[in-house]
Amino acid sequence: MTTYSSTLTDARESVTDAFLYNPANFSDERSLASAVRHQINAQASPASVATCTVTESSGARGSITDHDRYTQRYAEITSIDRAHCEIGGPQFPFGDTERLDLGIFGDDISLRINNGTQEFDPEDLEAAVEFKYIKNTNYLRYRPDDEQTLYHDITTDIARLGQLPAKVDRRMVVVCNYDVFRREDTLQAKTSLSDAATNVDVDLTFVLPDPV
Repeated sequence: MTTYSSTLTDARESVTDAFLYNPANFSDERSLASAVRHQINAQASPASVATCTVTESSGARGSITDHDRYTQRYAEITSIDRAHCEIGGPQFPFGDTERLDLGIFGDDISLRINNGTQEFDPEDLEAAVEFKYIKNTNYLRYRPDDEQTLYHDITTDIARLGQLPAKVDRRMVVVCNYDVFRREDTLQAKTSLSDAATNVDVDLTFVLPDPV
């Protein structure tokens, strides 16, 4: 457990309860992550920033003579919201081409603005969450060798979370607008995903309507 684990739990439960009440209010994973982020930032104080550096390509300045007046605003910040969506950076173990849906940061963090893109340090993370929204399907197939399946997408997210520093509270939240485990043969997928999460110390939660 980290400092903000309970805050994250409260925010996640509030948002997933709202999803179960009316899933039409949530269109994708980003809408879920954004809602959780909003609730966390409403409860938690901002994260202090120890350093913020700005780097840009040689052509970014163009002919604008007062360009530094804009980038200086980044260099002068002393805090940012505690939770952010789409976080990543070159220091993350899976590289800077992949982004996590949601991250909660500690204090005295290091931030880099690279051509306008925020880059974080995974060591500054308190918690990280990946969301998967399974839409309009009645079951979750167990197909570990098929890269085009939802099963593979979820295992990939779990593996990515498992690469983060051990001190990070790592969570995978799978929401569904159907009871995807109504078929007996899909329970193998649930068991396998749960085992995969346990193996890398990721908390896996399924959020789905009650069977009808």
